[in-house]
Amino acid sequence: MSAPESTSTPESDWDVVVVGGSIAGCATAIRFSRMGHRVALLDRKTMDDGHHKRLCTHFIQPHAVPLLAGLGLEHLYGPEWSVRTKAVFVTPGGVVEGPGLSYDPDQPGAHALNLERRVLDPALRESARRHGVEYLDGTGVESIGRDGPDWVLETNADTDGGRGPRRFRARLVVAADGRRSRLAKELGNPAESRPNERAALFGYFTGITTRADQRSVFVMHERDLACTYPLPGGRTQLVLFADKARVEGWGGADSRMREFLAYFDGLPDAPSTAGAVPEGGLLGYTDYPSLLREPVVDSVPFVGDAALSLDPMSGVGCGFALASADLLANSFADRSLDGADREAGLAEYRERYSRVLLPHAEGICVDSLVGKDETSRRRMFETISADPELSRRYLALTGRMTLPAEFQRLFMRALMTRRRPAVKR
Repeated sequence: MSAPESTSTPESDWDVVVVGGSIAGCATAIRFSRMGHRVALLDRKTMDDGHHKRLCTHFIQPHAVPLLAGLGLEHLYGPEWSVRTKAVFVTPGGVVEGPGLSYDPDQPGAHALNLERRVLDPALRESARRHGVEYLDGTGVESIGRDGPDWVLETNADTDGGRGPRRFRARLVVAADGRRSRLAKELGNPAESRPNERAALFGYFTGITTRADQRSVFVMHERDLACTYPLPGGRTQLVLFADKARVEGWGGADSRMREFLAYFDGLPDAPSTAGAVPEGGLLGYTDYPSLLREPVVDSVPFVGDAALSLDPMSGVGCGFALASADLLANSFADRSLDGADREAGLAEYRERYSRVLLPHAEGICVDSLVGKDETSRRRMFETISADPELSRRYLALTGRMTLPAEFQRLFMRALMTRRRPAVKR
């Protein structure tokens, strides 16, 4: 693409321009600013201090929890802001639950975090500003083009306060503009869509007694997944990922809430909803396919949902947003943003992304399908729940602390051991 024609539009020069101001965008901007680069962060939405994403499980998996400290957000580990937690899986073959709060006995701090977006999102924006990032909301990218080694972005901002069209020149542009990425369309980075056969309903409640150890409970039932997340202040989030046909038959808002709570009450190991008081209506979606894009196109790296937006049932959205920003920043830790150094950094990011994040995507996409082979599924979880070490490794897999291929090797070894007949002496 050629550079836009010169006009009287105000222009500013930056080392890095990040497009998209949610988790991945803020995390990327903070990390590059901490490396000494001049960073502008653009978001098309106009945001007040309380703006946050609502449709989210708020479950930060253990692989990503330590990354918050590198963004200046250590205070969010405190109990007034979040709940330290660990997953418990109630499966057709038994309960998968490791001892203690840590996912890894060798890492006492390897826990998950229930951290609501109403807390995380404003904290990230405030931290970005505190780290010297120029955060410009209400600023949408209209076009992007090359001018020699630089990128030039034409933007159109809200006119309140006299702002209007503005041009940004940058040595590196990062696409963090979500699953409907405008930059992906501009740069020719189409998404590969994978089907998701489940709908989801989310609700917030008081009056539900969760486990004293603050575990997050995931109950598998007829290929559905019912999730209970304890939140600060005695609040609870209930989330149901269910066959679309089931949810579609629940009628209007009042009927849907009754059916939703009754569903949880009918499950083993789920908390009673007898005293549940809804904070509002149910949120949800009926169609949310997984989208996968290339991590780098035309020297522009993609992070967060702009690169990989997977079925929310996997709970990886927040963690993968933080992780992709971390992988990109680490790829440029000892490099400049110019010429061969920039291309080497982008190549390293592509390799890290493909090695660390993509192996999880295939399994997540398979889990998004409502399969019918319950016998094989039950046998799988019977094997896992009967083996303490395999249970621990399964929890590590769901926490994205181990790769699927490594778990699969251990599972096949355990399965063969169970099937091997005893040697008669």
